[in-house]
Amino acid sequence: MFFPKVLKLKSYSKLYFAGFFSEMGAFITETALMLLVFQLSGQNSAWLGITRATFLIGLTAGTLSGGPLGQLVNRRHLLMGSYLIRLPAIGALFFLDHVIAIVLMNAIIAFATGVYNPSRQAMINELVPQKHIREANGLFGSTMAILHLIGPFVGASLFVKFAGISEILWFNLLTYSLGIFLIYKIAYSPPPENIDDSQALTPVNDFFRQLRDGLHIMWKRDDFKAIVINSSVAGLSIGMLVPLLLPYTTKVLGQPETAYGILLSCFGLGGIIGGYLSKKLSDRYKTGQIITISICCEPLMMVLFLLSPHFSIALFTFFIWGIAVFTRIPSQLNHLSESVDTKLLTRAHSLLDMSFVLPNILGGIIIGTLGNIYSPKIILSFTAIFFVSAIYLRLKTKSVQALFKSDVEKVERESFNMDRL
Repeated sequence: MFFPKVLKLKSYSKLYFAGFFSEMGAFITETALMLLVFQLSGQNSAWLGITRATFLIGLTAGTLSGGPLGQLVNRRHLLMGSYLIRLPAIGALFFLDHVIAIVLMNAIIAFATGVYNPSRQAMINELVPQKHIREANGLFGSTMAILHLIGPFVGASLFVKFAGISEILWFNLLTYSLGIFLIYKIAYSPPPENIDDSQALTPVNDFFRQLRDGLHIMWKRDDFKAIVINSSVAGLSIGMLVPLLLPYTTKVLGQPETAYGILLSCFGLGGIIGGYLSKKLSDRYKTGQIITISICCEPLMMVLFLLSPHFSIALFTFFIWGIAVFTRIPSQLNHLSESVDTKLLTRAHSLLDMSFVLPNILGGIIIGTLGNIYSPKIILSFTAIFFVSAIYLRLKTKSVQALFKSDVEKVERESFNMDRL
């Protein structure tokens, strides 16, 4: 029976399953909320853009806070705190039936999620021995792909079956409660560097110092700069696509609402293969080469999707797209894990998250402004042209060439939190 070797690490396995179950509930709920907003707004595409933008604004604010807070306080306590914020916010959704209130509550949930993510990723590098870090990052990519496979399909199906979200919210509350329990059981002590930093600096000074240091990493290293810019281009393009995917599926492709979940599930199915490919390819090729080739495939998939005359071809396109995305994401994590010093790792992950999320917000705002003026087909066609141009016209630039050719200088991690296999 297949069982990833890295899950034999007790502390890491608790962190992994806490994230898996809680994010499963979050993925299902997020899909259902998008459908609910679409229904309550009278199938208004602009409201989907606004929902996406406010969610990502909350996520960005949480990410900005989560990086510095992960250096100031015990990361285990920070992860538990993020769950405790999300529990009452999910509970409030039982009683809300106005679009604006639902959108704002969703942003609060996103804020707590943003606080969670950078510290969770930094903890992985503290709990897992360096020789197993690629397997851990690959497992993360495969897991996200599984969530993309199951979450949207289940969320859309349950929303249609129950004609509401109450049952979905109960499941989400259960998964968050399980996450709190598993995080509580992790044996973890903050690295000495974190304790010293928190004693030496005020929270405000540390917040701006970490933002400065994260940007310093990017401008000092051309390979990291290329990753950040690529992520920003993809973020804007996906930010334009996601709010329009539901109306595009129902109005342009002529499919029922459940087809929206099926389309995203095909993306997740491809992602499972992508996570596996990332691990296998990293044994033979440089991470920079894998990242560059993967990002080059993504805009081509968007073009093919928009040219698809049949829904079956659209499903296949999203399947290939999922392979490309989830080959790239674990490779980016490996690139950072192997080459960024522990003291800067949380900041580097925060900056990488922001480089995707901030353009995503812009994309949602654009859709919120133009969604009722232009058709989904027209907006997405211009988005695809931008995506292709912004990736391919930069291939000969210094930063992309540095990423493609980079030989990562590996760093050594402290081992006092690490389990042994």
